[in-house]
Amino acid sequence: MRLSLMALACLWVACTTVSKEKKEEGGAQPTTPATTTASSSSQGPVAKIAFDKMEHDFGKIREGEKVSYRFRVKNPGTVPLRITDVKPSCGCTVPAWTKDPIPPGGEGFVEVIFDSQGRSGEQIKTVTVFANTDPPSHLLRFRGFVVSANEKTK
Repeated sequence: MRLSLMALACLWVACTTVSKEKKEEGGAQPTTPATTTASSSSQGPVAKIAFDKMEHDFGKIREGEKVSYRFRVKNPGTVPLRITDVKPSCGCTVPAWTKDPIPPGGEGFVEVIFDSQGRSGEQIKTVTVFANTDPPSHLLRFRGFVVSANEKTK
């Protein structure tokens, strides 16, 4: 019983202390929200991006072979397009891309180089392209069927 009363007293003191601190902080709080999400319109115009295609099929690939494909990127917008990063879904893929801003009406590229070493069967991989667009990320996909190095690919 004594322990319960002591616990209740400690709880009451803790609650009133926190309540008093909150009231004192309340007068100094700013009138704007603490966290705001910047929308694309508050940051000015955003770039637009268009790809010649979103998926490429390599067909049959001999195991150990490196294959590549270059996706064409167009800027149909009115502000320069900046590809800031390209992230592959797997360590077997190495991306390369246009590093300079792509002017309105201009073209660039995102290239994927796939290393089939140690792979077999159907492979479906992706790369995520990050740019100054809304939405900021775009998914490109490629696929291929890896066959034994001794097997013919065509």
